[in-house]
Amino acid sequence: GINAEYGEILHKDLSVNDIESGKKLVASLRPTWSSIKVKVFDAGITNKLFGYIDEECSDKNEMILLRIYGNNTSFIIDRKRELETHVKLNKTGFASPVYCTVNNGYLYGFIDGSTLTADSVRDPEISPLIARTIARMHCKVPVTSKQPVFYSTLRSWLEQLDDDLNTGKLEVLKGIVKDKSSLVAELDALNDKITNKKSLQVGFCHNDLLLENIIHNSSKQSIALIDYEYGNTNYLAFDIGNHFAEYAGVDTVDFSRYPDMEYQRQWLRIYLEEANLLKNQGPVTEEDVENLCKEANFFSLCAHIWWGIWAIFQTINSDVDFDFANYARLKLGEYFKRKEEFFDLI
Repeated sequence: GINAEYGEILHKDLSVNDIESGKKLVASLRPTWSSIKVKVFDAGITNKLFGYIDEECSDKNEMILLRIYGNNTSFIIDRKRELETHVKLNKTGFASPVYCTVNNGYLYGFIDGSTLTADSVRDPEISPLIARTIARMHCKVPVTSKQPVFYSTLRSWLEQLDDDLNTGKLEVLKGIVKDKSSLVAELDALNDKITNKKSLQVGFCHNDLLLENIIHNSSKQSIALIDYEYGNTNYLAFDIGNHFAEYAGVDTVDFSRYPDMEYQRQWLRIYLEEANLLKNQGPVTEEDVENLCKEANFFSLCAHIWWGIWAIFQTINSDVDFDFANYARLKLGEYFKRKEEFFDLI
């Protein structure tokens, strides 16, 4: 059948829960593939991901990925929007094609390359490519709504939490955050700052530019951004501040890797040059760089609280083997540690 909402995308009314049932589905989509081999990806912390390819095939880009949604993630991720975003990004040249949807996931094209590491993200050859690619996405991908999702998303996640944030696995948050109302107060204070600053630019944001969602292809010297679960209208500086905050890594988090101001200014200048080029605007001034630098660092705070609240939610709901409670402790700890330095930048 055709799922009209996403245009001409095949939908199969079934749930796929393991490698073998995924293989059957891929075989039906690719009848000429004689023997299909499987690769299990384990980078993600919300979903399961399998790759299928014909053994005879030498082009990795022919691989079909099957993403199976994680448990209870529909409370936190709008799956319909994720799919629409993927299709929209494919149409604007930023994402691979979507081949087929199933009830608990979808199949789409593979993008060949290496995910970034804490070292490669700073590589002087790679870092400018990232800045330009993010700028292109911010300028070229259309948005359906002009309303940034920062505040509304966090409010909806918080509404699903109990008030007490210090019991069970969340005991690790003792001394950092006591209860839900204290997080609501922080969020409201950030949002007051944001709403009073009228000049903030808004557009399509990826909202999850961590190292593993950025793919570098060394032969093409290109960057691709993957995983669009959180993609939506937001403050452009949120994407940048979040990306800088992600220099710290996920599995082993080291906040000393947060880029210094000199590095940020160089990166931001490249980003702005690309954006101005696409928008037919004049040369980038020192003031432009300085303003965006302040916004990005303010929004790195917003990113810490975003992923802190997200990790609290995941602690309660996810069945993925990852220490979400400790991640919440790290992100919220860094939020309070940096608050004095960054809160008044905008």
